[in-house]
Amino acid sequence: MALPLEMIMYTCPKCKVCTANLHPGETEFLKLCPAFTRYGWFAYSGGGKCYLAQALLEGAVEPDEDFADVLFHCTLCRSCAQQCGADQDPTQVARLVRREVVKALGGPPGDARTVVKSTVNYRNPYQQPKAMRYRWAKGLGLKDATKGKVDTLYYVGCTAAMIPARAHFALNTVELLRAAGEDFGTLGQKEICCGSTTYNLGEEDIFREIVAENVDMLNALGVERVLTSCSGCYSVMKNEYPKIKRRNFEVVHVVEYLDSLISEGRLKPSKTVEMKVTYHDPCHLGRYSEIYDAPRRILEAIPGIELVEMPRSREKSWCCGAGAGVKTAYPDFAMWTGTERVNEAKETGAEAIVTACPFCEGNLSDVIAATESGLGIYDITDLLLQSL
Repeated sequence: MALPLEMIMYTCPKCKVCTANLHPGETEFLKLCPAFTRYGWFAYSGGGKCYLAQALLEGAVEPDEDFADVLFHCTLCRSCAQQCGADQDPTQVARLVRREVVKALGGPPGDARTVVKSTVNYRNPYQQPKAMRYRWAKGLGLKDATKGKVDTLYYVGCTAAMIPARAHFALNTVELLRAAGEDFGTLGQKEICCGSTTYNLGEEDIFREIVAENVDMLNALGVERVLTSCSGCYSVMKNEYPKIKRRNFEVVHVVEYLDSLISEGRLKPSKTVEMKVTYHDPCHLGRYSEIYDAPRRILEAIPGIELVEMPRSREKSWCCGAGAGVKTAYPDFAMWTGTERVNEAKETGAEAIVTACPFCEGNLSDVIAATESGLGIYDITDLLLQSL
């Protein structure tokens, strides 16, 4: 039974399953919580967050910079919730405490404040002017969903739209939708941030503003479904938006949609792509939204692809390290976490990592470049497009 957040922090039995995180049958990759594995103190674990919340609620500690440093050294990957011996979700408690710390200190720690300020000023976390949001689509002749009715709205997301190295997420999706004969449109320069980062950083008021702005705009357009490439966009729009404002549209991740297009015969991968790959489950697509089979079915449908699993996969996947503001506030921690994942991928004998999230690809790409591991990294749409 789901409990009020204020009660969850008192249900922790201190069993420390969220710190041990044993993965039966394996000897090397046993841990699932990046923060506890890296720093070793109970406070960094899921159960530790519950005890921090108790201490703050009861006035035993002050929400100072040191407190914030421990609290925000966490990607909110939700592995603690998946493991929890009391069947609760410590990440909810962590977000509740983050809100209180943000109120007390005037914002999240370190450079994460820049992300928040940019989201307020530009409606994206990358300090890019609004006019730059649609540069990726120059010359593509896409439908403007704000000027004509479409059933499927492709919500690009800030990362694919604003970061040139991640633009292939959007470009591939457009090409695949067109290949399937899909009638779709985008919001163009009117698209704004989904609010995922501000939500995870504890900026509740800003997040609520963004939700209202997005839902009002999308409801008014009368679209049936909103299609997203980013697992963060997908998770927050599907799971968190309805808690704040009613939406009249379905939220679908690109891998779900492509999987259905393949099963319906509207996309037919036929060209052989000879490659041994391992799939990295993004936390917000996996543990938050329980989408595990669709991306694997897509890979299995591509001739020549050999899929090998990492020891930590599906609900026990190890986080890429980029989420919840960690990539910005604590880049060294993000790199350490990503390095653990890249090393695990290499152990499988795979030539490349495949994922379905621009955040995951970004951090893992940085690690691969820094460590000279020799691994390739692809979004799942890269390989599907090669096979058409």
